[in-house]
Amino acid sequence: MYCPHIAKPQANDNPSRPAKSQPKPKLQLQQSHLQSSTSGCSASDPRLEQLVVYRSLLEHLLHQKMHFDRELQLEEQRLERFRREGLSEQRLKVQERVLKKVQAMLPGIVFKMRNEVDRLQRLLDTDQQQLRQLDLELFEQCRQLLDASKQSLDHEL
Repeated sequence: MYCPHIAKPQANDNPSRPAKSQPKPKLQLQQSHLQSSTSGCSASDPRLEQLVVYRSLLEHLLHQKMHFDRELQLEEQRLERFRREGLSEQRLKVQERVLKKVQAMLPGIVFKMRNEVDRLQRLLDTDQQQLRQLDLELFEQCRQLLDASKQSLDHEL
């Protein structure tokens, strides 16, 4: 399918040539449609783009960790309730498997989260003054996210 706003044939293509020997048109992407989505960040400084990527990834991991922490707590409470209610041994085993699956999710998330915290911390420590001057709001968001992530990881110990 041909989309004129995405690609266009090069100007050196000759339509008067016979169809057999005519080369396939080469496509060139138009730069106007490939703009950065860094929410107003200067595209000229790659450190700001790194900061946006690290922030987004760490936010995602923090939300995942918080979700699975809540899920783990909920499944533990459910298992205790099932034991108090005297449900069948089969039902308790099923609930224990659910609990183990939730527990199995956390180590991978924590590992990834620690790596991203370290990366973001290094970036903020290395270029603190320049990043603060380039985008103070983004810098402060990253600092707050870093603190929240560290606090969440400290509860893991």
